[in-house]
Amino acid sequence: MKTITLLLCTLTLATALPAAAQEHQHEHEHQQQPAATAQQPQMTMATVRKLDVQNGKITLKHDMIKNIGMPPMTMVFTVSEPSLLNGISEGDNVRFTAEKKGSALMVTALEKVPHTDHNH
Repeated sequence: MKTITLLLCTLTLATALPAAAQEHQHEHEHQQQPAATAQQPQMTMATVRKLDVQNGKITLKHDMIKNIGMPPMTMVFTVSEPSLLNGISEGDNVRFTAEKKGSALMVTALEKVPHTDHNH
């Protein structure tokens, strides 16, 4: 009887341990994977050509905008928040992020940089 009990315990452990180890491994892999988050687009260098603060628009002569595949050019953008234009003046060198919002392109981040960083 002891032999049968011992055999049953061994069989139970033999089948339970790999399943538990596999479950632990799956949990461990899940913990190592970063949570799915939207990657922030890379900032693009530009020079401010014109500001229309009243209408929340900025004209930028910009480098390649990689996240939307746009070549360097000068164009007008709408800003996502009017406050992004605070402290920005025509002629300033800036870094910005532009994203497609429906069919429109919108500046979602904007920061002034020293004139020595970028020459347009």
